[in-house]
Amino acid sequence: MSSNPRETSRRSVLAAGTALAAVGAVGAASSPAAAAPGEVPVGTPLTGTLAIPDSARRPAFRYWWPGAGVTPQQITREVNAMADAGFGGFEIADVRNTETEAMPVRSYGWGSPAWKEGVIAALRAAKARRLRVDLTVGPYWPAVAAGIHPDDDTAMKELTYGQAVVDSDATFDSAVPAPHSAPSGVKDGLPAVTVTPVLQAVHAARVVGSTTASPLVIEEASLTDISTEVNAGRLRWTAPAGGQWVVIASYSRGTGMIERQAYYEGYFYSFTAPQAYVVDHFGAPGSQAVIDWWNRDLLTPQMRSLLHDVGGDFFEDSLEFLTELHWTPRMPQEFAARRGYRLKPYLPLVHGQSKAVYVFENTATSDRVRWDYFQTLSDLYVDHHITPLNDWASTLGMRLRAQPYGAPLDSALVAAMTGVPEGESLAFGAEPDSFRMLAAGRDLGRRSRVLSSEMGAVLNGAYRLSLADLVTTANPGYALGVNQVRVHGFPYASSPAGQWPGFYPWAPLGAPINFAECWGPRQPQWRHIDGASGYLARVHEVLQSGTGKVDVAVYREEFDSASEQFDGAALSGAGFSYQLVNWGLLRLPTAGVRDGRLDAKGVGYKALIVPELATMLLDSAERILAFARAGLPVILVGDLPTAATGFLGAARQDTELSRVLGELSRNRHVTRVTAPADIPTALKRQDVMGSAVPDGITGLLHVRRVSRDADHYFLLNTTTSAVKGTVSLEGDGRPYRIDPWTGEVTPLALYDSRQRGRVTVQVAAAAGEAVVLALSSARDFGCHSPALHAVTADTDVRHTSGGLVARTTTPGTYTARLSDGRPATARVKAVPKALTLSSWKLRVEDWRPAHPGETGTAATGTVTTVHTLSLSKLTSWQSIDGLEDVSGIGTYTASFTLPADYASAAGAQLGLGGIGAGSVHVRVNGHALPPVNQIDPVVDLGTRLRPGSNTLVVTVATTLLNRLKVTRPTVYTQPKQDYGLLGPVTVTPYTEAALA
Repeated sequence: MSSNPRETSRRSVLAAGTALAAVGAVGAASSPAAAAPGEVPVGTPLTGTLAIPDSARRPAFRYWWPGAGVTPQQITREVNAMADAGFGGFEIADVRNTETEAMPVRSYGWGSPAWKEGVIAALRAAKARRLRVDLTVGPYWPAVAAGIHPDDDTAMKELTYGQAVVDSDATFDSAVPAPHSAPSGVKDGLPAVTVTPVLQAVHAARVVGSTTASPLVIEEASLTDISTEVNAGRLRWTAPAGGQWVVIASYSRGTGMIERQAYYEGYFYSFTAPQAYVVDHFGAPGSQAVIDWWNRDLLTPQMRSLLHDVGGDFFEDSLEFLTELHWTPRMPQEFAARRGYRLKPYLPLVHGQSKAVYVFENTATSDRVRWDYFQTLSDLYVDHHITPLNDWASTLGMRLRAQPYGAPLDSALVAAMTGVPEGESLAFGAEPDSFRMLAAGRDLGRRSRVLSSEMGAVLNGAYRLSLADLVTTANPGYALGVNQVRVHGFPYASSPAGQWPGFYPWAPLGAPINFAECWGPRQPQWRHIDGASGYLARVHEVLQSGTGKVDVAVYREEFDSASEQFDGAALSGAGFSYQLVNWGLLRLPTAGVRDGRLDAKGVGYKALIVPELATMLLDSAERILAFARAGLPVILVGDLPTAATGFLGAARQDTELSRVLGELSRNRHVTRVTAPADIPTALKRQDVMGSAVPDGITGLLHVRRVSRDADHYFLLNTTTSAVKGTVSLEGDGRPYRIDPWTGEVTPLALYDSRQRGRVTVQVAAAAGEAVVLALSSARDFGCHSPALHAVTADTDVRHTSGGLVARTTTPGTYTARLSDGRPATARVKAVPKALTLSSWKLRVEDWRPAHPGETGTAATGTVTTVHTLSLSKLTSWQSIDGLEDVSGIGTYTASFTLPADYASAAGAQLGLGGIGAGSVHVRVNGHALPPVNQIDPVVDLGTRLRPGSNTLVVTVATTLLNRLKVTRPTVYTQPKQDYGLLGPVTVTPYTEAALA
């Protein structure tokens, strides 16, 4: 949370809740008495409640273990702590980056008897608390299997090369050029392993230009397969006359890669016995090796039974391979079968994964062949890795959850085929379209209702993130399609090398850098974590309800995550939501047009945008033409491509692509524009409107979910400033606001529904804050929403049991136009004065290590020293003598007297102003208030205050950074943070007057 003072006006929205909110939460009174228009029937509640959902929709933790160095007793305590804090499950992950000393496999090994005992203990504890348990596919990542060798067909392979330059008319008579480098996974300090290269082909080509150029340009007509000139590993070949030639030997080989941790930190100890190696992710034997390892060595009968009860997902992290270029033993056969031509004649062109090693003078040919190669890899990954692991997980009543990026894949299609696709807040923070792409895969694939996110990994975030930071890290993902998070993360209590406050696998990482926060009871903020977990759970409940509806699809031809971002600023600014759809998604059965919508029964895109592309798949162009013929609006941006993607029959495909795009351009449902900024105007001409159109607000992103009886909206202010204005929402019914922090559902009294199929509401949000709204014609929120409401007003309008009232903090005359056409006026003669609270008693619990410098279980001990102070003004702890280095819990108490005229007030707002790095909770007159909005800490006190004496208690829990900067200054090098209640703290009464 920012340490800057905040405005005291509430940055909440006149928004809405969700129909699901009221189910089983707050029921409406039966047979209420008749009421006058605008009045609430007697016995009917004014507000409803969105109950926190069951464990499946609550947030979960990444639960980091130091290998098998765990005990059943401590695991049970930690699982109970997660459950008590409102989390719905955890993913057990073996991550020990900071454990630099050898951890013997017998005691700490993944899959060892001690590990199995720990997993069973976690499953038992989870079952007792009704939590879900996820397991990683292997230790660390990528997926590995023990007992295989890099030369085996089961192990990960790469394609590498050796080369030699040969002069004109010269004879090369020597051993075939050896691979230019060692296997990618073989490094000094790692287990010695012999990897045998397998010669796939030898080619020769005339060099164009310099022989040291990168990429090396070769003459297309001269490329010749000279593999038959090899005899017993020796090549004898004479170069033709003219220029210099290059001999290229292509080899496949095992990478020798083991679990990824060994390559990060410069130290090694085995996670498994025998040593596990990364499996082939593109061939069936690789996934089968993983399955066999689990079935043979890892799953006990007791574990199987418990997984059927509480198992959630098997998880594979992002594809952080070490490889020159992915290969699989059956690549030649698979390529020919899937692409229609042999790979061998063009093998030199595919060398190099991110950048080609060899290209023709006309790079288009090289690009076409490389595209076909990557497409084949993507196909094989789905068929031979994702599908078998999905199927196997289902035999245990579980799903495969995977992060389908980090390799040249059609990541959107992989997401469509995965049990649960997952992205991450860290890598996707600069690539928001990656979330949009995975969300499209989820929605068109229909395999999962969930897009998960590894949320909360923040560079140098260790022990310095507040609960506000946690929520504002989650919110952007939600606005892009995420509807479930795994919080990164919760570490086991202790480890051999872990110092106070305990084991933490991400600090330090070699240099003084770290990732993410370390959540759990070791944190002062843990006492307030249930407010944040409740927020996340309620957002999941809303965003997993009904069916996601997205305004526009943007076509994309790019492998892996969306490193190239579509310029969608104009679209978002005009109130459109959009997703990125890859070519693979257009081939799914759901990708059809009906009633002018793409996937009308599902995501329901209203239009398809084709950005300017260098090349385009003919198949995609033909499908988009069919969409336009069926009535889908299509926007073509910039120049049309003239070359088709892919190599086979390139000339014919280019000609046909030009014809198809020409016909597409002439279709009456198609509009061509020059730039992305022109898209909203073009859509308007085709009567396509965004589902959440802002007026007076910039930087708003939204998600819409539609169920049988309600439309739900999640609106996010992505700017760094507060915003206020109106938003016109697509849908019918009366609007409700849901507070995701407290679950309170409130019917709105000020909105405009005169435009058919639209409801306009007022919205205000702090920087990074989200607003949740619902539109419903049914009364299923546990509260009554009278039909009579204000359409316009110059102040806040509320429903009360007596009818509509104007709420204000300032005396005056206020006017409104009601929905029945009548004007209405409210007169407020006086409002009690606002107070600024400046006199406070402060009690600080100063958290320190009980055993400084100790490791293991001794490192988990915390002692507290109490500081008691009187303050005449609020300021950062750094400015208070004796508190400069303190982390812990501060309890602020203020007593104040309200005058007799306060009885005329309808209530009051409490503005806490600025909060230092940490979290906050409030008690008034001995009563604990519901969780405070940590992003914008302004609280409606309602009638909790009274004339005369009142007592306010504000508890602030800090991060641990400032204390850790003292105990471990070389590790925690980030600047100190401001802590405490910074203020100003204000009590602002408000009065309500009838609108008549």
